[in-house]
Amino acid sequence: MGRYEVVLILGLLGWAGRVQAGEGVQFVLPDLDGRQVSLQEELARGPVVLDFWATWCKPCIQALPKLAQIAADYQDRGVQVYTVNIDGPRNLAKIRPFLQRHQVKLPVLLDRTNQVMKQFQLNAMPATLILTAQGGVVYRHQGYQPGDEDKLRAALEALVPPKP
Repeated sequence: MGRYEVVLILGLLGWAGRVQAGEGVQFVLPDLDGRQVSLQEELARGPVVLDFWATWCKPCIQALPKLAQIAADYQDRGVQVYTVNIDGPRNLAKIRPFLQRHQVKLPVLLDRTNQVMKQFQLNAMPATLILTAQGGVVYRHQGYQPGDEDKLRAALEALVPPKP
C-alpha cells in the first residue's frame, strides 16, 4: 500500500464524523471587484477551500501567506482557494492595502454580514474549510498555529488525485 492510499484511508477515518452543519450550504458573494461568485458554480469545477479572515485578526496575518502557497501548489490539481473577508462594509477600504502590505495574492470574497460564516457555524478566525464538489465539508479548522498548514495539505492530498 502506497503513501497516498494510507493518507486517504487515515483521512477518511478521521473525517468520517467531522462533516458538520453547513453541508450543502450555497451562497453567492461579491469579490473585491464586485463580481458575484457562486459557490455552486465553483464547486462544479472541483474542491473549494474557503478561508474566513479579517484585517484585524493577527493569526490571519500568519496564516494567509501559507494559504497563498497552498493555493499555488494545488491550482493545477483542480483545487480552488477563496478567502472570505468578514470585516464588513466599514472596513472595505482596508482590504486591498492589507493584502498588498502582506504580499498576499488570493481571491477575496466579501461576507459583509457574516451570514456565510454563521451558516457554517464558525466562531473563530481564521477558519478554513474544504468543500467537495457535492458541497460537503471534509475539512474544518478554526484558529491558527504554525504547522496547521500541514493538516490542510494532508486533507487536500487525501482528496485530490496525486500530482503527475
